[in-house]
Amino acid sequence: MNLSSCPICKHELKVKEVACERCGISYKGNFETTWLAAFDESQLEFIKLFLLVQGNLKETQQQLGISYPTVKSRLADIIRLITKKEPNKDKVGDVLADLEEGFISVEEAINMINTRRTK
Repeated sequence: MNLSSCPICKHELKVKEVACERCGISYKGNFETTWLAAFDESQLEFIKLFLLVQGNLKETQQQLGISYPTVKSRLADIIRLITKKEPNKDKVGDVLADLEEGFISVEEAINMINTRRTK
């Protein structure tokens, strides 16, 4: 189980104790965690695949069998966890760039823009 933030208030949790299941010894203190600790198992699998396909969004889409907008959304969630900042969804430049590159259809672009406008 990966628990990096409080399920009640969403504040970052701090590791205060670590233990060895084999010998039973435990250590108490203030321990640092890595930025990778913020990800759940499915996000880590996504990151692994994304790296293996060398950041190719189309290939990630095909490997996972999900839509391009879903790939972009998952990537945005991961970036938000890394930067601890909410993405600016008011801008549509990224959608238009994806449309121009042929990554998404006109219909997908319109849907993505409309979704952003309703939030």
